[in-house]
Amino acid sequence: MNASHTVALDVGTRYARLAVARPGVGPPRPVHLPGEVPGEGLPLSAGARGRPVAALREAYGAYLAEYGPPAGAVVVLPRRTARELAGPAAAALAAEGCPRVRVIGAAHALLALVRHAPGAAAGSGEYLVCDAGARAVDAARCTLTGRSVLLRATAEATGPSGRLGAALDTALLAAAGLPDDDEGHRLLAVARQDDPGGRRLGLTVARALRRPDPFDDTPVHRLGDRDVTAGTVRTSLPPLIDAVRRALAEVAAPPGPATRPPVLLAGGLARLEPLTRQLEETHRVVPPPADVDPGYAAVTGGALVAAGLADPGDRYPYAVRISTHSRSAGRLRTEELELATPGTLEPGGDTVFATRDGRPAEVLADAAARRPLRVEAVGSDGRPVPLPDVTLPVGAPEGLCRIGVRVGADGVAALVLSPVTQGLDAETRLPLGPLPDLPET
Repeated sequence: MNASHTVALDVGTRYARLAVARPGVGPPRPVHLPGEVPGEGLPLSAGARGRPVAALREAYGAYLAEYGPPAGAVVVLPRRTARELAGPAAAALAAEGCPRVRVIGAAHALLALVRHAPGAAAGSGEYLVCDAGARAVDAARCTLTGRSVLLRATAEATGPSGRLGAALDTALLAAAGLPDDDEGHRLLAVARQDDPGGRRLGLTVARALRRPDPFDDTPVHRLGDRDVTAGTVRTSLPPLIDAVRRALAEVAAPPGPATRPPVLLAGGLARLEPLTRQLEETHRVVPPPADVDPGYAAVTGGALVAAGLADPGDRYPYAVRISTHSRSAGRLRTEELELATPGTLEPGGDTVFATRDGRPAEVLADAAARRPLRVEAVGSDGRPVPLPDVTLPVGAPEGLCRIGVRVGADGVAALVLSPVTQGLDAETRLPLGPLPDLPET
């Protein structure tokens, strides 16, 4: 690779996956590193597992040793850790000399993939994005419109043991009489590579679901000199399928006349053909683009973003403003104060505070007035779309406050009041709900 290359990193429970994309050099591809487990990625050391920033630093160090410094990197994080880890993750790579680091959520990385990869054809509308991995299912309902990807709802579900895909792997290894260790997982990865796309597994388990006797005893994996049977997979499936369905049901919009949004299913469990087959009974499942391994789908989307070939659309493209009141010569005047300019709000990002003439804008909160606060999003044509009115609660900050807006990692926005003379612990957040998608003119 030359000095212009960029890289994306996705650190999981046991493995780190890395991918690169370069303009005019074909589709994005996984990064191969010494010691990797085919189809799974770079094994993390015992000391780095469960410590995402340490794991990220370890994976990036392995990349540097093999390929040299990139021109930039994108880190893909699950929603549950995006807010907490975005800053430390970016700082960790910056400390290693990476000149340009961006952090994006898994849902935005996956939608960047299906919008911008060669042959991708995702259009406008709603999608349910489901990243099913070793620990949990991370689901989101998203709206694609123009260049924007707006989060509407998010949810997470896991199995009875607190693990999901990892619990399945443990069950398969136990059935073969093997320990749940690095060597056992390497054997399992090799067995899965021998069944590209999981077709043989899918057909055999489908027979076992219909007729456990005699098909439960059919071997589906060969781990060294030991077999794993269809019955083991069949009996391990229900918790996985229940978790995926629970997460999707939680993010789905209330029943209505609209059709159910398609599901973009990715992550290590998306390779499990019996799971996808059962999910297809109730949902329209959109697979990743051709030649993209579902387990590498999120980091592949991240690679497109790192290379400048895709915009994740995670910045809110419209301005947000609030009506304020002031008295002049004894008369009440209403003015519009811009809380956030277009393209400055992102899920899980920092609060964006209003400014006037380049300086922080300060307002005097008046909870006693019980007057609804009018907040609205404003399109490029100046047309406003109101957000739900909010009212300052009793006990809201008194005195001058900075005022702004923040979008959580779940896509829900909040109006933020931060007292000028007190710390952040005294700030008040008033939920506004998901920011609206403005109609095209």
